[in-house]
Amino acid sequence: MDGTVHTMDPAKPLAKGIAFGGGRVLAVGTNAQAEAKAGTKTEIVELLGKVVVPGFIDAHAHLMESAARVSNLELGEASSLSAALGLLKAGVGGALPDEWVIADGWDESRWPEARYLTRNDLDTASTTLPIAAVRVDRHMAAVNSPALGILKIPAGTRGFETMSSGQPTGVLKEDALGAMWDAIWPPPERLAANFSVVATRALGLGITGVHDVVGEVEVRAYQTARAAGMLPLRAVLMMRDRLLPYLAATGLSRGFGDEWLRLGPVKVFGDGSLGARTAALFEPYRDDPSEGGMLIHPPRELRDLLARIHGAGFQAAVHAIGDRAIELVIETIEAVSPEPGPRHRIEHAELLHPEHIDRMARHGIVASCQPNFVGQWSLPGGLYETRLGFERNARNNPYREILEKGVALAFGSDGMPYGPLEGIHWAVNAPFGIQRLTVDQGVAAYTTGGAVAGFQESEQGSLAAGRLGDAVVLEGDPWREPGRIREGGVSMTIVAGRVAWKRA
Repeated sequence: MDGTVHTMDPAKPLAKGIAFGGGRVLAVGTNAQAEAKAGTKTEIVELLGKVVVPGFIDAHAHLMESAARVSNLELGEASSLSAALGLLKAGVGGALPDEWVIADGWDESRWPEARYLTRNDLDTASTTLPIAAVRVDRHMAAVNSPALGILKIPAGTRGFETMSSGQPTGVLKEDALGAMWDAIWPPPERLAANFSVVATRALGLGITGVHDVVGEVEVRAYQTARAAGMLPLRAVLMMRDRLLPYLAATGLSRGFGDEWLRLGPVKVFGDGSLGARTAALFEPYRDDPSEGGMLIHPPRELRDLLARIHGAGFQAAVHAIGDRAIELVIETIEAVSPEPGPRHRIEHAELLHPEHIDRMARHGIVASCQPNFVGQWSLPGGLYETRLGFERNARNNPYREILEKGVALAFGSDGMPYGPLEGIHWAVNAPFGIQRLTVDQGVAAYTTGGAVAGFQESEQGSLAAGRLGDAVVLEGDPWREPGRIREGGVSMTIVAGRVAWKRA
């Protein structure tokens, strides 16, 4: 009652009152229209003018994977390489014998040293306990000598970096990184047990639904959480491509499940990341002209894989950051899916050229983007300018052009960091005009955009009678103070018409 409800429904964009019942929206409109739906046991919340928006949908998340990181060391706040090593040394001191010490979130672009962690660095923290320190983009890690001894990664494995002497640097990317994940990943029971922690954090950010990247362990963990009544938000499972043969063999396809847990797209890697210099570029990296990134799949292999995904009735969600990878992905989707309609997706889609966007619009390809990356790395003098130079940095993440040309835009976070208001802030206050959106457009990309990307626009993403009862009450007003969106917070998160999280 007495709120400022931004419905994201073009038929009725603003309202004062909203009523929920049976897990869905019963009415949106005036206070009287909402109050008319109240029963004797209805809880009435006086909003006192606060802003209400549809529940945020993080269209590219790693939420169940984040449950594996609950007890990891956090290096994201380290302001230097030496500070990161200090945190690692403290963590080693509290570890059990033979226990892996795992750390997350380091970002060398924020350090004066401006270089990656290496085996030699981590050996100063311990030469007895295995250490794995994962970079913020999770496309790269550094490990120490004991870890290398356990992993026994064969020389020549893609992404296994060595010095001219042949000695490993401890830096692991792509295939070599995969070997590390296989060794340290926790079982599904532990993930399910930890999930309530990360889910509560997500609800506190206004996230009511995720498109979550999962492998077989995470799928089992989600089912365990759902069966135990411990799934407080909605999850569309973005399954890693190694699961495709099993899904296809059972006859399952996109959309199988219910309103809480369902199968979504199949996730494919097209390239790596700009931070690790593995995003595939047409022109070399400015700060390393010998490097142009890598394509994870050769063209024929990618075409075969996407054809199998399309043929099995799934939506493809292809990670492509660099322009060379984006070109290959668009070309491949055009070949295997000649008619628009399946809403195949490009995840990240950072270095789009204008002709790429034109082709995406013609073919109905969804741009699944992470506006928090703009604030993290795209500001003047930041990592992207270092890697790409001014001109390419000024064209990255062209959200405004994406929408102007009619491409569906869905926002997510990739967990770096989670926070829809953070992402919306940087889309609205982006440094380059080609990136910059209005508040309406930014909020829509985090609500209706995610719903469209998940084929759920008739159920989610807007507040209209009959839709799922997911909403967020904000502390601030992005429309009145667009320059301070990231400073605002969430007052209350409503899922299925019930208060799932409330600020103390």
